[in-house]
Amino acid sequence: MIQTLSGGSITIDSQNIEFITNRPLSIEEYESRSKEIEDTVEAHLRLADWCLKNHLSSQRLEQMEKIIQLDPDHAKARAALGYSKRDGEWMTRDEVMRKNGYIKYKGRYVSSAELELLEKNQAELEAERKWIKKVKLWLIWLNGNDLLQQQEGLKNFQEVSDPHAVAALARLMGKHKHIAIRSLLVATLDQIPGNKPLRPLAELVLTDPIQTIRNSALEVLTKRDATGAIAFFIEGLKNKSNIIVKRAGQGLESIGDRSVVPDLISALTTSHTYRVRVPDTTSTYSYNTNGTFGGSGVVLPPDIEAGLLAGRYPNGVIVLPSQQPKVQMRTVSVKHLHQNEAVLLALQKITQQNFGYNERLWRLWWASTQNQTGLVPVIQ
Repeated sequence: MIQTLSGGSITIDSQNIEFITNRPLSIEEYESRSKEIEDTVEAHLRLADWCLKNHLSSQRLEQMEKIIQLDPDHAKARAALGYSKRDGEWMTRDEVMRKNGYIKYKGRYVSSAELELLEKNQAELEAERKWIKKVKLWLIWLNGNDLLQQQEGLKNFQEVSDPHAVAALARLMGKHKHIAIRSLLVATLDQIPGNKPLRPLAELVLTDPIQTIRNSALEVLTKRDATGAIAFFIEGLKNKSNIIVKRAGQGLESIGDRSVVPDLISALTTSHTYRVRVPDTTSTYSYNTNGTFGGSGVVLPPDIEAGLLAGRYPNGVIVLPSQQPKVQMRTVSVKHLHQNEAVLLALQKITQQNFGYNERLWRLWWASTQNQTGLVPVIQ
């Protein structure tokens, strides 16, 4: 016998009953209310408040989800769902931390470098240490004058396939002064399976001064599943150097993962501070009849200074500059706002859209795709 909310009853043969479960009457009432309300922000908000009073937390969040589908910028619903507004965009805590280069690991956020250390056990660390000795020795052979040892060292590098060798290879070869050694590093990492080569390859793409090295590292990176390298390039988008920002955009374009669109939008224009040397025009010099002068640091010839002190030059003196005067310089900080073409190209390729450097239009379009409204912003 089932008693309904309206006061009636229904009798069902026990053979037709699959299972019986008990739950609070408030949930039954919620389901009835949710089917009957109008699909408006106000109606869903009233039901969400009713859920709060009746301690139905998951059902309240369900109503908040419906609210932001109708009004993506509804502050109360966004806050209830754990969103906060950063740079004009609603993001969850996970998205905020990811944007700042952090990854969730066992309930806490860590940097990508820290994550690698946390995931390594003692056996892995020991295996990596053994590779340091080998790589050092092979590099000595390559840089020596013995042709047979050079060939042996090169052969050894060409046979490396152990992921435990990556740390030693990156540490000893990643910043090597010889281009040939860094090129050999790229080729060696290409032979090693798994995700361990992703970090050193991404670092070469972002920081190596030689374009051919950067291009070959990016080619090797994108031949495999490079989604694990996305975090490194997102970090690059926030780098103080605009050169690194542009290279990060190129890397994300090659990977082509749609999840990075908000990060790329934020990096369309970036502000960078530069320290530059400029002529110091702040000092002025005056010479008085008593031989004093203000803030110049200039020393008068002794006989002229003595004459001034003796009163022989009642009208003062004029000090003419030499033929090649020494120009005083000072260092100043200058901020410059860059429009990052590489980032824009990445957005265009990944989204097949083009709103130029108008960050607002990009965010409006992205919000429409997330809410499946299908509305495309119109450029006025």
